[in-house]
Amino acid sequence: MIARRYPPIKWPDNARIALNLSVSFETWPDDLGWPHSMQREHRRKWPANAPFQRDLHAVFDKQFGERIGIYRLVELFQREGVKSSFFCNGITVERFPELVKELKRMGHELASETYIHDYSFVKTPEQDRADIHKCVAAFQKVLGDRPLGYLSPGHMPTDHTPAIIAEEGYKYWVDPDHEELPYTLKVNGKDLVVMYYTLNVGDYSTFGSSDMTFRQAGEMWKDSFDWLYAEGEKNPTRMAITVHPYLIGRPYRMKVLEEFIHYVKGFPGVWFTRCIDVANWWLENYRDSHVEKWPNYWYEPPK
Repeated sequence: MIARRYPPIKWPDNARIALNLSVSFETWPDDLGWPHSMQREHRRKWPANAPFQRDLHAVFDKQFGERIGIYRLVELFQREGVKSSFFCNGITVERFPELVKELKRMGHELASETYIHDYSFVKTPEQDRADIHKCVAAFQKVLGDRPLGYLSPGHMPTDHTPAIIAEEGYKYWVDPDHEELPYTLKVNGKDLVVMYYTLNVGDYSTFGSSDMTFRQAGEMWKDSFDWLYAEGEKNPTRMAITVHPYLIGRPYRMKVLEEFIHYVKGFPGVWFTRCIDVANWWLENYRDSHVEKWPNYWYEPPK
């Protein structure tokens, strides 16, 4: 039988699987809804000769997350005893200071994206560095401490992303999705824990799609969990699901999320936790056992 690339790891209390249910709580730039905007939308662009060019639905659709979705989601987490990692823009922290302070008080993690939901690939390294530094400063001003986890807006980092966030003191990075277990990434003499985000099974899996209902997406969650849980008997692993308040906050999606949480709770040996807890465990126990060096575009199996 072919051996796995690494020997099995152990989670706290010998859990089979570490499960991170995270939230992207974002604020979008002023170009949202305009034809030149690069923000992802699920409706076609308006005709070029339309007298009014801004699709206000794009603005209202995103605002649902800030007005209703985030509160509905936090209430569910509170009822179910779920502790989550919230990846926020710096401007989101500034606009909702009492909310993010309450999230921190409740035991959730406040991690970050950039200052506002724009993309690193449109900025120079210097501009991106200044933007991320501004985001960190916003967290420090409002919450009293810096974010330790980083997610690129749109799940689209650049060559300079790891170096910038390592310099800024981030502990982990969730953009790469080429591994299920974490690993240590060496970047300019600093360590980042890499943990995948699982874009393909989040609430975005049905965004703008008529091919699959969200209940079918919930079945994907259960199927993924079942497979990983079975593997976890011999090879403990990790599952990550990330949701967005403006998407998951709709009632029919909330119902599916609630059912998934109840489903997972029916299994022993599940470490339902925050991303920062996984990163800390990894650094304490496996910092030097699963190591790669940036850039790691070309994979070489461990010797």
